[in-house]
Amino acid sequence: MKPNRPRKLRWRLARALIFSTLLLWLGFVLLMYNNRLGELENSVSNIYQRTRTSLQQSIRTDQENRASGLGARADHLLMRSLSSLQLDGIYSMDGGTALAVQTGGSLVRSQITWGLGHEASGEQPWFLYFDQGLDDQGQLEFTRWMMAHRSGWSYELFPPGEGPPGENGGESTADGTFARITGVELPGGGVQVQCLDLVHPDGSQERVLETDTSGQGSITLDLVQMEVRSVLLPGRLGNGKDEPIHMERRLASFREAQAIIDRDRAGERRPVLQDGGQMSSGTDQDGISYWYSIQCDLWPVVLEEQWGLYLLSLGFAAAVLLLLSAHLSRKVTGPVEELSRDAQQGRCREDGPVQELNTLAGAFNAAQEQLEGQLQRERDFTRGAAHELKTPLAILRTHAEALREDIDPQKREEYLDIILEESDRMARLVGSLLELSRLEAGTSLRREPIDLAVLMREVWAPLSLQLEQKHLTLSLELEKLMVYGDRERLREMADNLASNALRHSTPGTPIQVTLRQEEGGIRLTVSNDGPSIPEEDLPHLFEPFYRGDKARSRQSGGTGLGLAIVRAGAQAHGGSCGVENRPGGVSFWVFLPV
Repeated sequence: MKPNRPRKLRWRLARALIFSTLLLWLGFVLLMYNNRLGELENSVSNIYQRTRTSLQQSIRTDQENRASGLGARADHLLMRSLSSLQLDGIYSMDGGTALAVQTGGSLVRSQITWGLGHEASGEQPWFLYFDQGLDDQGQLEFTRWMMAHRSGWSYELFPPGEGPPGENGGESTADGTFARITGVELPGGGVQVQCLDLVHPDGSQERVLETDTSGQGSITLDLVQMEVRSVLLPGRLGNGKDEPIHMERRLASFREAQAIIDRDRAGERRPVLQDGGQMSSGTDQDGISYWYSIQCDLWPVVLEEQWGLYLLSLGFAAAVLLLLSAHLSRKVTGPVEELSRDAQQGRCREDGPVQELNTLAGAFNAAQEQLEGQLQRERDFTRGAAHELKTPLAILRTHAEALREDIDPQKREEYLDIILEESDRMARLVGSLLELSRLEAGTSLRREPIDLAVLMREVWAPLSLQLEQKHLTLSLELEKLMVYGDRERLREMADNLASNALRHSTPGTPIQVTLRQEEGGIRLTVSNDGPSIPEEDLPHLFEPFYRGDKARSRQSGGTGLGLAIVRAGAQAHGGSCGVENRPGGVSFWVFLPV
């Protein structure tokens, strides 16, 4: 497994801050988006209800027109009314509306582009139809042409002297240009436009539009006044400029609204996928069927409206991120770097501004003190071992050199005895060092069930002569207790405690040995009367070669490793040991878990 690449703390903090800030920013953006989306959905719903009411009014007006004998002309008036209803506020959201009414045996539909023209002032108008011969590309191109040539909300032509005033309230800009329309005539005064040309006062002719409309009954009209409207035309701002729109998206919405009506009339049932879409159909009390579909894809509108706010909030989040990073760099990485520098010096301050780093500094200082203590004990151990070996080696060398002289045979025997005695002493010391090393190295124990009471009697039985020579009495209070341990290691522990008690007991006093069951284990206690141990020496008595009370120094015959072996053996069995002063003497104890 590839290890993680180490990085600086400030970069890890920065990465976490960047992730958190981005999440907060995305949450803020989502909240703004949902709020605005809800507002637009409410607006679409209101427009839907308003347009539906207007549709019902248009149907009533159509019935009145038919009752007045307008005949086929009523269809054109209804088309113009339905097409105008599309211009309600939904187009500002790049949405589209489609309406259709089945009346008098004919289907009247709203148009994307439509118009009205007069051959002469005061005459009845011609109703102009463009949708049948225009595909999407044609609709877009014609709308862009009208945007470039219109002066108001639609494209208009007027006879000379009529129409809206020019700039700064001047005379009308109408110059006598008229529109020449070629198309298919419809009953009641309608024309399916095939060609639209502008004829200028100088006689020149400009082809504006040519559609794919085909059919019989061609007619050519010269219209001195004309108005053409399209749902794709953007609104006008107060400064005369066009409102920003997405014309292709708006056209797609109108096409989808028309397609939904066609699918419903054909009996298909397909869901409306756009988030602002609604559709209704029905038949009024006079048997007139109607369809109304409104389509609006709102999420692009929301994004386009609020992208500036999103960027502004992102910039604000980035600024906050930089400030937080700089602040945390000073507050966190600064103390960490200071802690690193202190650690290199070997001592860390524990009163810094970050509590966790203070805890780490305390742990480092404690570990440093423990390491220094271990090193000091190693040095003391080395000095102690060197001292213990130095004396017998000096004695051996002195007596060995004396043996090279021509000395009295009686002294020769005495010197040889001394050499053997010191050799034995060195052997015991080296053996104790090896035993202590094995125990501290964690040598595996040969565990077996052992009766500690029997083991204690086996240890003290050979010491009866030494007890008698020092006029000491032995008191054994031993409960029959079993432990699972290493017999040899336990015997060494008991031997060393016994030797220690014999060595330092005041002649004529008792030695008390107790073995009792305690909660969780067994406690062995060896007490003897004699000088008490200074309190400052108690924690160090189990260290190798420690010299505290001179009455307990190795001048009295010990190697200085007995109590250290006791502690190592107890720890190897999972136990502990200790020493305490008592009235008139000292007690050593060992606790072994059961």
